Amino acid sequence: EVISDEPGACPKCGMTLVPVAAQDEHGGHGDGGGGHGAHSGHGGGPEIEGIEANFMSMVDLTRDMPASPDGLKMEWIDVPFGPFFPGLPGGLRLDLILDGDAVAEAKAESQMGSGDLLPEAGMTPEAFVDRLAALSPLSPVAYRELACRALERAAGQSAAADTANARVAAVERERIASHLNWLAGFGGQTGCGWLEAGAGALQKALRTADMDEIARLAPRIATFLRRVHRTPLLHDKLSGVGRLTGGGALSGPAARASGEAVDARSDDPVLKALGFVVLTGAGDDALARLTQRTREITQSIDLISRVGAIEAPIPMEIGTASGNGDAVVETPRGAARLRLTMTDGKITAAEIGTPTAAHIALIGTVAEGRELGDALTAIGSLDISPWEMTA
Repeated sequence: EVISDEPGACPKCGMTLVPVAAQDEHGGHGDGGGGHGAHSGHGGGPEIEGIEANFMSMVDLTRDMPASPDGLKMEWIDVPFGPFFPGLPGGLRLDLILDGDAVAEAKAESQMGSGDLLPEAGMTPEAFVDRLAALSPLSPVAYRELACRALERAAGQSAAADTANARVAAVERERIASHLNWLAGFGGQTGCGWLEAGAGALQKALRTADMDEIARLAPRIATFLRRVHRTPLLHDKLSGVGRLTGGGALSGPAARASGEAVDARSDDPVLKALGFVVLTGAGDDALARLTQRTREITQSIDLISRVGAIEAPIPMEIGTASGNGDAVVETPRGAARLRLTMTDGKITAAEIGTPTAAHIALIGTVAEGRELGDALTAIGSLDISPWEMTA
């Protein structure tokens, strides 16, 4: 029973106390000498030997909990996602703190382990190129090209024009395959089965395709991308989700989708000769990033057709050269930079910067304060590589 000499609220459940005169009629709280009467929940229950009857209200339970944006106080829970989750790359683990169905805090870590880019004893150029390619199984060709360029500059060499063009085409082919692979994963995450299946099939057919095969696949890819653009569900699902602002942290398609002309290819003499221009969008959400990647697929197909040949990057014969070399390559996720030192034909020091290193800090920006489904969609739209996180 709760009895008070003054009007007010029940300290146990928060209900308004009612006058004693009304107690007989309502069986509720009383004041001025009244009480709960027939109001249930605070007492009057059966007594069980050895068990003390107590009551804890929600007011007491949530008193010290943080308030949600809507003013409600709920217990926050920690929920892990990954390292295998639809729409996110294998090896990426997300640790989300949920406030109801909204994300209060978000952070990510790689489950791919870590290792030194270069052993203390150094490496031969051929072994170093292979090691750098293994750094990112999602885009090994781009990292092979990055290593080859840095080695050539350290040795004072340059690839023949035909070879340089064919290597650029190989990187562009990988860009197409990577963006299609991202579309397939995104389709699985958003429940678009046709998008997952269609993009996945095209990616598998194109990733090792030669010039003739790419030419045959180009009309199929164009038809598929037109369907992507005409799908209202994708527009409704992605519009306004995962908004980003610039400020120097963005790279790759994420930056270009928001209108920033950030693309390492713009300084590449080979691509300049092919007529390359930076494509930019005018959006800052997940829909804009999807649209940007589809446009870049079409652009890369056109660039490959202008080259006329594809050749995987292979290091030149270095001999016993010594020197320092810097290189940058626009990978499917953004610019990767490499600086190395070569002594008597052996790599003795190396330092690398990856686009994921910049984008990992954006996870909280796109996810926190969003409903769980939208938060996962926004994180997926960044196309983060767990392998690059450990570089």
